[in-house]
Amino acid sequence: MASAGTATLRGVTLTTVLAPPDVRGADVRYCDVRYCTGEDGLPVGSHDRAGWLAARRTGVTATDCTKIVRGDGTPSVQRAGLLEKKVFGAPDREFWGYAHGREREPVIAAWVREEYGIEPNALLCAGADARHLATPDGIGAGVVAEIKTSVLPLRRAMGRYRDQVQWQLHVTGAERSLFVVENRYTLEREVTWVERDEVRLAVLVDHADAFLDELAALRTEVAERRRRMAERRRRDR
Repeated sequence: MASAGTATLRGVTLTTVLAPPDVRGADVRYCDVRYCTGEDGLPVGSHDRAGWLAARRTGVTATDCTKIVRGDGTPSVQRAGLLEKKVFGAPDREFWGYAHGREREPVIAAWVREEYGIEPNALLCAGADARHLATPDGIGAGVVAEIKTSVLPLRRAMGRYRDQVQWQLHVTGAERSLFVVENRYTLEREVTWVERDEVRLAVLVDHADAFLDELAALRTEVAERRRRMAERRRRDR
């Protein structure tokens, strides 16, 4: 049984933990972040990629948002594929840019800590609704950070990842996000602060919750189908 301040979701426990303070600031509001922990009681993070991916399949992550709803507020055509991936799983897609990003991210995160006092993060966070999940690259005093390595300039990258950043703000309760883009070839960095957009967040939450209802229905349907198949196999023996 989960204790007060915790909840359990499909083998993942959500625990309320206070984010590391930014010692540079005064009169700051710290993010009150809930981290997901596994059955072993340890936080779930990208250091354990298999466990992290499994936990992410239990809810809607920041990355999922662009596959659920389009910029104009209509459902994305990628929605059905995401539903199937959540239920049945799928192998990771890999290309050299992902590997480059994983290599550069700790370097950039260390720079963000030095320049802005935002602590690096690789742990999966959950919102007030335990099915709302995100892994921001940094968590600080009332803020989060998101790091991208890209060939896109800052303005275009911000357009592509707008919903991902907003969802991280929603999950963590942060007021704004430090969005950092490092050019994949020149290593030049561009930085901007992104404020919460409550209007857009309302759209994202509505679509995410509808998606989660569809996900629950599909899981129930698949479980029932598998139960019937198992019964038929037993009868045929």
